[in-house]
Amino acid sequence: MKLSVIGYLFTHRRRNGSIDAGALYLHYQPAIYRYLYYRTGNAQTAEDLTADVFLKMVQIVATQPIEMRFIQAWLFQVARNLAIDHYRRTAAHPSVALAEDLEEGGADLNRKMDNHLTSAALAQALSQLDEMQRDVLALRFIEALPIAETARVVHKSEDAVKGLQRRALLTLRKLLEQEEIEHV
Repeated sequence: MKLSVIGYLFTHRRRNGSIDAGALYLHYQPAIYRYLYYRTGNAQTAEDLTADVFLKMVQIVATQPIEMRFIQAWLFQVARNLAIDHYRRTAAHPSVALAEDLEEGGADLNRKMDNHLTSAALAQALSQLDEMQRDVLALRFIEALPIAETARVVHKSEDAVKGLQRRALLTLRKLLEQEEIEHV
């Protein structure tokens, strides 16, 4: 992570008053990182993009006000846009790495294998959803954002988000059932 980000956030002030950017960073950083890690599948990339989100926040609040009641949605929107830009630049796709602890013996090996295979199947199924459906599922179920906030992040109406969520879950269920049938 870019170490200068934290120090800069803690000391930055807006022209028309002060903003506790450090508190915003401490509050929202874990959620933004999780979302970006989910989107990229890479810890280092997620850390770098998270730092970029908060640098962008500092740059924006220096020139224009952001309503604090929309700050969470705005941060996720910036994170989403940066993830999209990252994919455009690198043409990378998320992947699930093999867990190194699967080599350990013991009674938990079967459970670890089942969990890993389930995670891999889920990651594969998620990769087959369109980008908007993946974003809606990540924001709703990983970050637990309400429908209204999710709608703000993805620039859709609340009804559209509900529809995207429903279609994504139905498609995901079909894909996972198909995967289960193929591996029986």
